[in-house]
Amino acid sequence: MKIEKILGTNIDLTPAIEAHINKRIAPLSKLVKRLQPASVAVEVGKPSEHHNKGNVFYAEFNADIQGEVFHATAEAEDLYAAIDKVQKEFKRQIVDWRKKQKSVGTRAGRSFKKFLRFGREQD
Repeated sequence: MKIEKILGTNIDLTPAIEAHINKRIAPLSKLVKRLQPASVAVEVGKPSEHHNKGNVFYAEFNADIQGEVFHATAEAEDLYAAIDKVQKEFKRQIVDWRKKQKSVGTRAGRSFKKFLRFGREQD
């Protein structure tokens, strides 16, 4: 999975933040290794400058995997925690999508096998 861009909103992107993002994207790239082209855009930051308490930081992943668009957003008190939360949500979306694709293929194969065995049913 190729990272198209990393955008920092209302914060400065440090090498440590970029390294953490790359660390969290690496396991996701294993999930979509055969599903090329796959690209992801990452946005991290603060929604505004005036927030001091609560969920101050957010992280957002947007990906295009074989024409399918995935989007996940998370907010937390810490930037690294927000990145971790969004990575978990993003992984769940990809795994669910892959399971659905596999079940569709299985159902299609099952109906084709039934057709080969019994032929076309007459109404």
